[in-house]
Amino acid sequence: MKNKFAEQLSLALGKNKTLTQQQIADRTHVSPGQLSRLKSGSRSTDSQIRKSLANVINDFWLNYSGARENFGVLSFQNDRQLQGDMFSALMKQKKEQRQRERIEAEFEEAITVKPRDRTTAQQLVIERYPREYAEEISAEITDLAKKAEYAGIPMDKLQEVIDKVNQENG
Repeated sequence: MKNKFAEQLSLALGKNKTLTQQQIADRTHVSPGQLSRLKSGSRSTDSQIRKSLANVINDFWLNYSGARENFGVLSFQNDRQLQGDMFSALMKQKKEQRQRERIEAEFEEAITVKPRDRTTAQQLVIERYPREYAEEISAEITDLAKKAEYAGIPMDKLQEVIDKVNQENG
């Protein structure tokens, strides 16, 4: 079964008209056979290979997919039933956002309690919140990218904006 990075790699290679797969393999220091196995999902990737492929191919969705896999961030776009239905995905995102806002309030309340006085439930909220927050960031990026794509904004232009914000804010 293909993983998300393999799916994005396959799509990016199909869209890439600049480099051949042999050139990509050479520039990323993988064999053409290994590149084929990465594309099919029959071989797992490590973060260095994902980063190298994303840099050479320079595809927004591949970059995002690699980053998501590197940092273990999930995305509502992984839901196969919702992938093709942007409206449903956005509605699900809004529902999840409300849930995360509720968890954030619980988190803020829990962290004001001295560690030795926290309940088990408060400790679980403290442990769960960072993952929920990372999911929110991932969903927001996916939302931005889908809206930009729908509006006809090229992904390389969106990537420039994201890179600029990252440089300014770290």
